[in-house]
Amino acid sequence: MRSAGRVGRALGATFVSGEYFTRWSLILALAVGVLLSVPSVGSPSFGGYLRGVAVAALGSPLLVAIGLAAAWGERRVTHRIARALVVAGAIVAISGSRPFVNDAISTLVFATSTGGNWATRITTNLVTCVALFTVCAVAITYHRRLRATTVRLQLAGVQMRAGIAEVRRLHDAATAARHRLVDELRTARDDLLAAAVTYERVRDYSNSVRAASHHLDSLPTAPAPGALDGDLGERRRLPVLGRLGATPPFAVGLTYVAATLPFGLAHGGPSVAATAIVACVAIDLVAFALLRAARRLQPRLRGMVFLAVWLAAGAAVMALTFTLIPTVGSLGLVPLVGVPLVAAVISLSVDAYRRARIEEQRATTVLLASARRLAAEVDTTAAPLQRAIDVLHGRLQGRCVILAAHVDENVPDIDTLETFRAQTDDILDEVRTDDAPTSGDGEDIDDLVRAWSVVMDVTLSIDDDAREGLSAAAIADGVYGLVNEALVNAVKHSGARWADIKIDRDGDAIAARVSSPGILAAATPSTGERVTGIGTRGARTVLRQAGDRVVLEGLFPLPSRTSAPI
Repeated sequence: MRSAGRVGRALGATFVSGEYFTRWSLILALAVGVLLSVPSVGSPSFGGYLRGVAVAALGSPLLVAIGLAAAWGERRVTHRIARALVVAGAIVAISGSRPFVNDAISTLVFATSTGGNWATRITTNLVTCVALFTVCAVAITYHRRLRATTVRLQLAGVQMRAGIAEVRRLHDAATAARHRLVDELRTARDDLLAAAVTYERVRDYSNSVRAASHHLDSLPTAPAPGALDGDLGERRRLPVLGRLGATPPFAVGLTYVAATLPFGLAHGGPSVAATAIVACVAIDLVAFALLRAARRLQPRLRGMVFLAVWLAAGAAVMALTFTLIPTVGSLGLVPLVGVPLVAAVISLSVDAYRRARIEEQRATTVLLASARRLAAEVDTTAAPLQRAIDVLHGRLQGRCVILAAHVDENVPDIDTLETFRAQTDDILDEVRTDDAPTSGDGEDIDDLVRAWSVVMDVTLSIDDDAREGLSAAAIADGVYGLVNEALVNAVKHSGARWADIKIDRDGDAIAARVSSPGILAAATPSTGERVTGIGTRGARTVLRQAGDRVVLEGLFPLPSRTSAPI
């Protein structure tokens, strides 16, 4: 039922698509009308058949002209109902005028009328036209959709593959830049420690660290628009034989009977026509069962079975024709070619519809998978780069500020310098590696406070509930970065010698607040103006003036209980 519904929607959409009549459908209609659905002119013999072919051929220009006019009209009408009226009107005009046109030409050329039965012949023409034009329209419409989808998929695939290659190139370039900068910073650090360590020299080294961080921040991690190029390669084309498969039940038999019904009624009567309908339906069902059984064969072999089955069906219809109308003469040979031809046209139409749907689904699947892959590749490049930027900007610069503040007031001893060397070695090694630190690696907030306690008085207060929240790596990293940045800014910009750190639970988030003496350039103690985004990249952080203190505070949402463990 669901499949029948899809087919019905496809047929309805084709009827109002604006491309119901095409040159291919008109050519096919001309071929069927001239070779199969011919008027009866004289006796049922081969000569009579040839006269019918001549009459149909002479009458076809007028009918083709109606089709061309309808094609012109439906392409210029945008409303669906108006298109349907144009199509329906053209079908009625062709079906209704054809018997009278053929009769007039037969009378004029051969002095023989094609007979009466006007209502039957018009009805037969209506059925034949609807079946013929609809099948052809489905084949052409969905073949064009298939070709358009294939082109879109190829273009998107080219860009996606080129994008992945470009991201990998950017990853290699970013990795090389990180390694080079680490080596340069390590060499500069060794030069710093090899001579007298002064405030100015430490400041210069800190500036080098900041410049390295900014350089890494400027490196691209995703390809720029228009910078992609590549080649998806040729897609395998299915041979025509491979496209021939089982046709819908009754479709071939009833279509052929509809096309030849006027001849059967004229030369055999209603009983012969009814017998032909039942027999053709039975033959169609047998062919359908045989082709369903062969659907798992290789495409070419399946196509050969298709032709063999429908040639046998055509032979059966030919034998039926000679049995029902013994005087048919050589005209009875028509089913041998007509039945396989109708079957091939219907099968190719069904195949075009089926392959268009499959290709559209494949395009969606392939593009989604490629997009996920590209996003993963970008993340592979961006994650270590962003981590390196954060470590240089936060931890390494923090160590430089601590050392600078220390040597500004004291002569550094060997232990202080060796501690600085060991700490910066660990930091530079972390910047150089592509792997994220595992849980438990690196410093926690208590280690950070102990490091800063060398140059300033730091008070740390952590609520018990907040301490539990800091067990999540993402939360701990965020709080660590905010506190370190606040202390760096306090010493660099205000020369502060004390700071208060408070970390507590605020609903479903961890709140971190660092206050130290100082005055913001963008605020005054009297207004207490809040200034967002100064000295921090955090989206939920605020830098504000509170009296004679500068306060940096941030909220870090806790992972939901349904989330995977971090």
